[in-house]
Amino acid sequence: MIKNLNLLNFRNCEKASYQFGDGLIFITGDNGAGKTTILEAIGLVSFLKSFRFALDREMIRFDASFYRVEAVFAAADGEHKIAIAYGKNPTEEKAALVKKYTFDGRTNEKAAAIIGRIPSVVLSPDDMRIIAGDHSERRRFLDLLLSMLYPAYFAALQHYHRALKLRSQTLKARPDEAMLVAVDRELAQAGVEILEKRRQFIPDFTSPFAENVAKISSARDAWRIDYKGDTGQVKTTDDYMAMLKDHRANDLRLRQTTSGIHRDRIFFTQGGDTNREIRNVGSQGQRRTAALALKTAQFSYMRQKLGATPVLLIDDILNELDLSRRASFIDFLGGGDVGQVFFTTTDLVGMQDFLRQMEKSAVVQNIVLNPTP
Repeated sequence: MIKNLNLLNFRNCEKASYQFGDGLIFITGDNGAGKTTILEAIGLVSFLKSFRFALDREMIRFDASFYRVEAVFAAADGEHKIAIAYGKNPTEEKAALVKKYTFDGRTNEKAAAIIGRIPSVVLSPDDMRIIAGDHSERRRFLDLLLSMLYPAYFAALQHYHRALKLRSQTLKARPDEAMLVAVDRELAQAGVEILEKRRQFIPDFTSPFAENVAKISSARDAWRIDYKGDTGQVKTTDDYMAMLKDHRANDLRLRQTTSGIHRDRIFFTQGGDTNREIRNVGSQGQRRTAALALKTAQFSYMRQKLGATPVLLIDDILNELDLSRRASFIDFLGGGDVGQVFFTTTDLVGMQDFLRQMEKSAVVQNIVLNPTP
């Protein structure tokens, strides 16, 4: 449970502090008041990135040189504090842009020591990008989820991207065989570790996803998740290196790595047929169903794996849901202890039917924001 949130030069907020209780927390206010900023800050201390796909420099308040977000939270082992700061030291004219993580007062912590400390799940209109977007959006969803659950996965992902960048530089330099083999081994070792965890996750996760799709659509829709790519036959580091070698001529020509876990594809299909992919055959309503099913499945999956309830961040989506999907969502929230849930909405007028149906819960807090001048 997040107890306190402090913002400094974050988005349109110069300085603000908030205190939260457990249960349902509504953040209301006009457009531009900064409602989503609060959720974005919570997401930042959870998975270190903006769920709005913003770069760190874009989250610094105009005319400021840095931002800082600090959260105090309660976990099973006690109370902790996470702080993330990004920008330049305002006292140094030629200071570089840096990102620093602090945990319980220990500065310069590694990102792997911070990610997932506050497990959270975001439901926002941008979830449609995962369903209707390209495979990079889907890999991003997969990587963030697994990184929050498994710090070793996040560390392997960092290692992989460093090795991938080095390999791109090496390919452009027209290297000798020995140099390429050395770089390929670095990439392959991290790639196999990531691949193994993805392969364990997909069949484990596709079941609750498919169940949620059926439930939300009243059994009218049936989607499953399939993972495909050049890594299909890869089991060991040597297999991965052999795959890279098979593509080497093309890689040298294009000066980039054209095979590997960074190019693998994730499909939402009917019966495993990639020609029946949701981007190609799904209606707008079916895509909305799949997006809602994906995130509710993520919440349930993380709660099961962690043995703790993630913080749920719901950014202005309730009013976008039709009656049947809203009923399914209310049923989901009312199906047990969902812990701490943050909602953003312009006002509570349109939420009355929702609040009436949440019989076991009550509005613990309503934070009203005024637009920034």
